[in-house]
Amino acid sequence: MSISIKPDRFFKDVKKLPASPGVYIMKDKDGGVIYVGKAVSLRDRVSQYFRGYDSPKTRTLMQNLENFEYIVTENEVEALVLESNLIKEHRPRYNVRLRDDKAYPFIKITNEEYPRICISRRKEHDGARYFGPYPDAKAARELIKMASTFGIKRCKKKFPCRPCLNYHIKQCAAPCVGKVSREEYLDIIKNVSGFLKGKSTELIASLKKEMDRLSEMQEYEAAARLRDQVNALEELSEKQRVNTSGRKEQDLIAYAISGNTGSLQIFHISEGKLRGRNTFSLNTAGSDETEVLSSFIKQYYQDVNPPEEIIIPVELADESISRWLSDRDSRLKTPKNKAERGLMDLGKENARLLLDQKMIEGAKDRNGAILDLQKALGLPVAPSVIEAFDISNIGGAYATGSLVAFENGEPDKKSYRRFRIKTITGADDFAMMAEVISRAYSRRMEEGKRMPDLVLLDGGKGQLNAAVSSLSGLGLKLNTAALAKEFEHIFIPERDAPVILPRGSPALSLLQRVRDEAHRFALTYHRKLRGKSLVRSELDGIKGIGEKKKHALLKYFGSVGALKKAEVSAIRKVPGITGKDAESVYKYFHA
Repeated sequence: MSISIKPDRFFKDVKKLPASPGVYIMKDKDGGVIYVGKAVSLRDRVSQYFRGYDSPKTRTLMQNLENFEYIVTENEVEALVLESNLIKEHRPRYNVRLRDDKAYPFIKITNEEYPRICISRRKEHDGARYFGPYPDAKAARELIKMASTFGIKRCKKKFPCRPCLNYHIKQCAAPCVGKVSREEYLDIIKNVSGFLKGKSTELIASLKKEMDRLSEMQEYEAAARLRDQVNALEELSEKQRVNTSGRKEQDLIAYAISGNTGSLQIFHISEGKLRGRNTFSLNTAGSDETEVLSSFIKQYYQDVNPPEEIIIPVELADESISRWLSDRDSRLKTPKNKAERGLMDLGKENARLLLDQKMIEGAKDRNGAILDLQKALGLPVAPSVIEAFDISNIGGAYATGSLVAFENGEPDKKSYRRFRIKTITGADDFAMMAEVISRAYSRRMEEGKRMPDLVLLDGGKGQLNAAVSSLSGLGLKLNTAALAKEFEHIFIPERDAPVILPRGSPALSLLQRVRDEAHRFALTYHRKLRGKSLVRSELDGIKGIGEKKKHALLKYFGSVGALKKAEVSAIRKVPGITGKDAESVYKYFHA
């Protein structure tokens, strides 16, 4: 018989889950973890538990379910590793399949003249090196695939023999036909071992140093092999954020703040693995970020023993906190390497998601916030569709504008738009706002598409007047408002005094969320353009080198710095680069 447990209590919460990869954690009435699972889409996977199942295990699990929480990850592999960490930490009773470490697969590097890498179900005394255990064979296979980019062999063939497919797809260095010496191959084994131990940062630095040395000696083929290994490691470091190197006990604090409301997360890290987290809601009372962070650290660690290190997103000027923690054998630090920065990004991402939920749940419902906003601004219709604009520039350079859309209180990302400012020079935010408004809605008029119920601007009266004038020039009269950051005052046309809503009110929270998203979207595009410009400027002056060839050069060498050091013979090896091109590039940097 099919049964659905507590659908009324949890169904609304399930629908609010993000459609992102991650891990969900189910708890009983005592707060104990009873099940940990991973998902490609948290919303789809968790909702399945409320649709009725015949499985006795699932029925029992749901009968004991009192609460659940989740942690968002970047991808499924990351979720897989985090799931393993949490299962080992909490030993949930309904994760019976993973109860005993003996069931976990290991990654094995054999004890042979030319060692190979494989999966092993048992750890034996055979001189081989074992890594793990891992959550299941899929996780182990994924790591073996990544490790194979270093060139370690997987096949059992006896030497000499013809190279297999792995060599042709750059998954093996082919020691079977002497493509590498035994000494070089054992270096590969050393690198793979370091990778599996989580020592990616030190390994990348070491490989880059050796790569530069080989390039200087004009041993370009050997240097290219190391370059491929570095690229593979850096790609893995970007993907994998739930494990770090090191054996210290650490807490990582991340937060998201909007107006007077905030969400804060503490990730607990032990032996380089993310073991769990705590979440907190904040009432910031208008304090800035460093003040919020300082206050939280003092309150939280007053009653909790601090770990060896507390990783925070920004440095604190208050040295008394550092001295207080030092007396308790702990210290503050900001993220120092790619792994720690990745974990900080993960923490911020989860904090932002919780904050978004909190801000929407703060109203009776989304419609309640929209109706409150209609009443507060005296709008003729409920603003179901809100579009917001923001400008981002530094002294007028790389100026960009953004348009974000919210429908019924939720982001409508397919309607987001980005603009490069075309007609304005210098730092004239008002004129830039007018240009973006004009371009956005003149196109909308041509396409005959629906206009928004409310146009929101990030700024004050200046931005508002510029937008109204631009709309008037198009023959449009749209409901328009500007939200100024300093005091969160709302300005509307034909009214001198601002509209002042109570802090934390549903209507103001909705406007803040829309405004902050427009700011984030504009700033992201601005940084992207600025970054591209910095890279391109060094290559733009090379005769005969267009966009495709620039891209090929940067992809091959990894950076402009490495390209500058390259000899003509090395540059010639880049796909699509002719001998004449190589001479031009070399002369450009060595004239």
